[in-house]
This record gives sequence, structure tokens and C-alpha cells, in this order.
Amino acid sequence: MAPSSKAERGGPGGKRGAAGGAGPGAAPRGRREHLVRQLDRVRLSGQLSPRLFRKLPPRVCVTLKSIVDEEFLWAGHIFLGFSKCGRYVLSYTSSSGDDDFSFYLYHLYWWEFNVHSKLRLVRQVRLFQDEEIYSDLYLTVCEWPGDSDKVIVFGFNTRSAPGLQVNLMLMSDENHRDIYVSTVAVPPPRHCPACQSARETPGEAPPACLRHGFLLHTKFQVVYPFPTFQPAFQLRKDHVVLLNTSFSLVACAIAVHPAGDSSSQQILYRRRNLPEPPPSPPPPQQQQQQQPPQDGAGLEGSGVSPPPSQPPQGPPQSADPPRTPPPSLAVTKAKEFVADLFRRAQGNEGGSGGSQSSGGDDPQPSPPGPLPTMAGSPPGDPSPPETPPEPGYVNYTKLCYVLEPGDTPEDLEDDKISLPFVVTDLSGRSLRPLRDRDRATAQGQFLAVEQLSLDFEYVINEVIRNDAAWARQFCSFSDYDIVILEVCPETNQVLINIGLLLLAFPCPEHEGQLRPRTHHTSLKVSWDLNSGAFTTVGVGELTEVKGQTSGSVWSSYRKGCVDTVMRWLVPEAPGRGVHRMTNEALHKGCSLKVLADNERYTWIVL
Repeated sequence: MAPSSKAERGGPGGKRGAAGGAGPGAAPRGRREHLVRQLDRVRLSGQLSPRLFRKLPPRVCVTLKSIVDEEFLWAGHIFLGFSKCGRYVLSYTSSSGDDDFSFYLYHLYWWEFNVHSKLRLVRQVRLFQDEEIYSDLYLTVCEWPGDSDKVIVFGFNTRSAPGLQVNLMLMSDENHRDIYVSTVAVPPPRHCPACQSARETPGEAPPACLRHGFLLHTKFQVVYPFPTFQPAFQLRKDHVVLLNTSFSLVACAIAVHPAGDSSSQQILYRRRNLPEPPPSPPPPQQQQQQQPPQDGAGLEGSGVSPPPSQPPQGPPQSADPPRTPPPSLAVTKAKEFVADLFRRAQGNEGGSGGSQSSGGDDPQPSPPGPLPTMAGSPPGDPSPPETPPEPGYVNYTKLCYVLEPGDTPEDLEDDKISLPFVVTDLSGRSLRPLRDRDRATAQGQFLAVEQLSLDFEYVINEVIRNDAAWARQFCSFSDYDIVILEVCPETNQVLINIGLLLLAFPCPEHEGQLRPRTHHTSLKVSWDLNSGAFTTVGVGELTEVKGQTSGSVWSSYRKGCVDTVMRWLVPEAPGRGVHRMTNEALHKGCSLKVLADNERYTWIVL
């Protein structure tokens, strides 16, 4: 059928035509641009505006009731949306008993989608295994930019558990919040050879390969001010999730590898893979760096920094700058990368930048005056450059598992594990840990779980002691808040901003004022996931807090972080960012109107 003259004049809809006195040869102002031209602009720019398809034609819209049996709707399924690949629609259920002492049980479901037939249930798994959850959770299901083998589910609650009896039993208060995390393998594609022989009926035997048949669960508690949830940054690097526990930032890498030497497949802390030099007595400088710091950071003799139970008291112990070895070229480039981002975003903010904290293996650039030290040997010196010592505060661990049921032996537990976790198959049976001596001879696939952590209070003490111009005024800090500003997957650099509430003495000019007062400031730090070392990027000025509550201080601080991020934000191409689905609408007392797969132009109308 030929298009009507109305459609030719005004494009789709036809009614929003000319608005003004445009001539016959020009497109009138206010007229909607032709759809083909809009799609051509999408092809050139790589950006698809959600306003392009406000209303899809009926042939690409299906109603949920027409593709899901009514029994599932009565069972309380909450549909979240399409998976990134468009093959599945995800839903979840939460069930509990009728009394105040019943736990909530969460299950996640994968439904295979075909526009011409009903949804087919292909997998259901239980989330947050063995956790006692007393109230309904906010859920967010996320997919990494390029990792299609698993999804990660975050759950948290902002309200106290219902019922006086439960609150008394839990001794809960509004200053703590439980965070639940489950990493779930996705259903296998049709072409996976290892899974073809496995039964796909939900609740039956798990798939034959570990890649499509594991679950990983963990839980931790955060305190006020509760960390912001930033999936666009926390999941920017494939296979890695950054978890802010209020006391430390934990980089957790989760990946399935083929059998063989696991050291070559390490994702975090790759410095351990470098060839080690022959054994020799450590130089005096290295011996000095391996000693626990004396600034009240809470380090034990092992060199690992556990979360301190209280903030340090008193001024810094030493004002002398620490001795540091010459910088390497890779470290210098990494510092320049984050420093350039910060300069472009905030226009050369005051404070010392580029200085390395003591104890780390990433040193400072030379101060103004002396010539900069170049990587490598100077002319006439035949000795090769020395590998910098590992920082003593690095906390790294790696555990491996195979798809065989078994209980976790006590001798495999590592006191360096920042977040305890449980690894199971799809039916909830614990997987067998793989000992170090058995990894080289193991058959089949194994799941590697790596953890690299950065202790916030140790970082704060070191940055103030070494890089803050106001270090001599500093008395103690009372609270802090951490926001991730940027993550670079190529260089493995994480740029964080530490908002700080502290007590500080007045400036030397105000000699009459002897009592310390409350101030706030920010410390910008770059964390290298390859070496575990951190580097100071910038230290803010002290601003006295006058008549402000802590809530207003943190609100203003986070708004400033958002403004900083938006200044250098580069939009992600379609399909290249972190994909997320939430039940936020449910907690607001409403429902989504549609489940949209914008890349394939398909809608499910609820």
C-alpha cells in the first residue's frame, strides 16, 4: 500500500507537521525528522536515543500474559527485563512464611524468549544461599561489558527488619546495612559441547561444565555513610567486581579457566608472575620498608592491614618524607594517566599530586630541581634496573575449585581472605577446593576466585602523613566516604575519592585558638590492580564544618563527585557498557510499563 499524503507531509504520525512559516523546499521547524535519517545518524554517531522509539509498532510488542502461563504470575514472579544478548528474560521470586521469624528465600529464573511462542523456563537458582534475610531486598542484576558467562546479583535493604521481636533478636540499628552478592553462571548456549549431554530441566542435574554450572555467594555489612552503588564503575573490568565494604575496597576476580598452570591465568596482582631473582639478602632499605609502620595504621607483623576497629588518635608520628626507590616507566605513565584525568576534570585543584605513600613499590617522581630518574641503567652502568620491592600492605589471595562436590577443608582457609564466600554447583552443593600442589595436574576446568584489597584507614593515614600540606595540623579523623571516580580496564587503574571528616588544629596564624575543630576534605588516590600499590593523586584543602550535619556534608560531597565524573564522562557505545536490571519500581509501589530490548527493538508489555 502506498503511503498516504498525510504521512508523506509529516512523517510518522503526520500531525506534528509545520510549526512556523517554512517554505515548501525546507523542513519546517518542529517537524519530526524522517526515521531513516534518524537511524542513519545512529549509525554514524553510535548513539541511540531512547526517544527515537517512544512507541513501537504492534508487531514487535507482545503482552506478558500472552507468553507466560498464568500459574507463574500467581506464583509472584517479578520480571526484571531482557538479558544483554536478548535471548533470555529474567525474573525472580521472594517468598517467606507468615510469622516474623521467617526468612526470605530468593530465586532467579531464566526464560528463553521467542516472539512467536511462550517463554520457556530454562534455569532457576537460589540466590544468597544459607543467608537469613528478614526483609524484602532491593535487587540489581548486572552483566559485565564483555563477559557473557555470568551475571552478578546485588541485594540490600534500607529498612529495619519488620517486627519488634525480630529487631530485638538481631539487635539491629539504622547505622548498619547488609549487602548480599551472588554470582551466577548463565545457561549454556546451544553450541557448548560440554553441556549438550546434560539435562536442562530446572532443579535436576547441573550442566556438565563448570563454566555454566557454578554459584558464588558472599555477604558483608556496611556502615554509615553507606557506600554508593556504582555498577558502571564497579563492573567495568570484565570478570572483576569492586566491592566497597566501608572499611576496604575489595577487587574480586571470578573466572573459569581450563586445566593447567593457574599462575598464567591470573587476573589480579600480576606482579607475582614476574620471574624472581636468585635468593639474596634484602638491602637495608627493603628491610626497613618491610617493618610495620609506626603511624597508628593498625598493621600487624604479617604486613596485612585488617580493618581497624577505631580511627587513629593523635598527630602523625613523623614529618620526615620516607625514602623511596626510583620510579619505573610504567608507574610514571599510570600516574600521568590519572593525574591528567583529574586535571582536566577540575582544573588543577590544589594539593600535592603524584606522591607515593610509604611502604609501596610505586615511588614518586623526583622533586623540582634534580633531573628526573629514567627507567633503566644510566650510561656507563652495566647493572640492570632493580625490581622494586612489593608493598607490605598488599593483601592478595587466590583459591580454585573444581566441579566436584566436597566440603571445604579447614586447612585451605586463608586469613588474608577479605570477604568469605561460598562456591556451589547449581543445586547448592559445595564445590571441592583445589590445593596448590594439585592445580598443575588437575583435569577439566577450574574456577579461580581472586581477592585484592585496599584498606582505607591505612591509605588515609599514609596520604596525610606523606602528602598533606596540613599534616602538622591533623589530630584525628572521625568518618570517611569513598566514591569511585574512574576505572581504566586497560591499565588496571582505579581512581577513588576519599571524603574525610577530621579534627585539625587551627593554622599557625591563629595562635589564640588552641582547640581542634571539625573540618572536611578529600583525598584522591589511584590504586593499581596489577601491583596492589596506591598512589596519591591530589589532597584537598581543609574546610571547616560550621553548623552542618554529617548528612549534609556527605550529600554535598557526593554531589561534587558526580559533577567531577560528569565532566570527563564518555558515553558508552550500545552494548558495550554494564547492563543492569532492578526491582526499584516494585519498592516505589508501581510497576514497569514494558520490558524493552532496545537493541533488537522488541517490547514486552506488562
